Amino acid sequence: MLPLEYTAFCLLHRERYLRYTRERVQDAWVSQKLVEAALGNLATIWPAVISSSRPAAVAWRLLDALISSALRGRRSGAAHSVDTVHQVLPPAQADVVILRCRLRLSEAQAAELMGVERPAVASQLRMAQRALPGRLTAAPAAAGAQPPGGRMRR
Repeated sequence: MLPLEYTAFCLLHRERYLRYTRERVQDAWVSQKLVEAALGNLATIWPAVISSSRPAAVAWRLLDALISSALRGRRSGAAHSVDTVHQVLPPAQADVVILRCRLRLSEAQAAELMGVERPAVASQLRMAQRALPGRLTAAPAAAGAQPPGGRMRR
C-alpha cells in the first residue's frame, strides 16, 4: 500500500503535470505515459522525497528529465520541435512561461508545482519576457479570465 502522503501528492499534482507535459510534447498518450512514469519513479524514492526540504522540486526535476529525454528521442527522428520556448529560453524560464502564460496558473500555483518560492516564478517570467517579448511570454490576464479548457489560444 502506498503512503497516504504520496497518494495526496499525486492527487494534488497529477492533472497539472499532465497539462504541462501535453504542452511540451503535444501528444496526450505520450504525456500520460511520462506522467505515470514520473509518479511511479517518485513512489520508489518516496521516503527520500518526503524527507527533502522541497518534495515538489524533486518531483518536478524528475518529470522534466523524463520529458526532456522523450523529446530528445523524438527530435532525432523529427523535422521540427514542438517545444519552442524550451528551444530559446533557459529551462526554468521556459517552464514558467508554460505554467503562467499557456496554462494560466497563478504565481502561487506555478511555484507550488515547481517546488520553488513565488518570487522565483515572478523573476523567471520577467526575465523570459525581457528575452522573448511578445505573444509567447504575454502575462496572463487577471484571475478568472481563463479561456475555456484552461488553455490560451495560439
